[in-house]
Amino acid sequence: MPELLFYKEPAPLNREAHKALKYKSSTDYRFTEDVNSVPLTGIEFFEASRDMPVLFSKDNEGHYFPLALLSLMEAGHKQLDDGGRWENSYVPAFVRRYPFAMTDEGTVCFDKAAGQVGKEEGDALFDEDGENSETLSNIISFLNNYDQQYKNTRAYCDECDELELFTPFNLQVLVDKDKPLRLEGLYAIDEKKLAELPEDKINHWFKSGWLAWSYAHQHSLGALKRLLKKQQ
Repeated sequence: MPELLFYKEPAPLNREAHKALKYKSSTDYRFTEDVNSVPLTGIEFFEASRDMPVLFSKDNEGHYFPLALLSLMEAGHKQLDDGGRWENSYVPAFVRRYPFAMTDEGTVCFDKAAGQVGKEEGDALFDEDGENSETLSNIISFLNNYDQQYKNTRAYCDECDELELFTPFNLQVLVDKDKPLRLEGLYAIDEKKLAELPEDKINHWFKSGWLAWSYAHQHSLGALKRLLKKQQ
């Protein structure tokens, strides 16, 4: 999964080096304007499915991961208004966590180039004693929850792969007149194979929430027409 997709100058957050750093929350998501999809965690499938297709792709190591398809363009999307605000659709947690992120070792990082962090405006990340402020504690709580959901989603995708549930989802649409666009490298869960899972696996998936995720993913494919309409 492209963990640092938007980060130009990622750096670990250090209470000594960054003791004067402040964070100002922003609804300006123009840092996403060049991408046509972003990673998604399974728990988000429900909300995302109302607005955008949830599909799967592969990372450089061959692991499957889910993504929210933001547009049917080769690059960029139409989810933003003129002020950079996300307009009338679900904002994935991958986007909302920026400019912060957490490494596998639990180190909090941030993008030094982000406009949300600086020394002039916003809420302090550390108090006068160098301890985490309430603002930073809330950020870390969000990152920890995201990390937990990410690991659960990875386990879900690995089991889907093991059960051979993924099938190629090649999409070709006419974005402009006589100009077909083909999106490749995408995968969906095979509905027939899902229905044929053994009873013990179905029970496990039901209790873990994975069965609901799978049907939310399949429901989301109906959002392709809405996405194309919004783009046009």
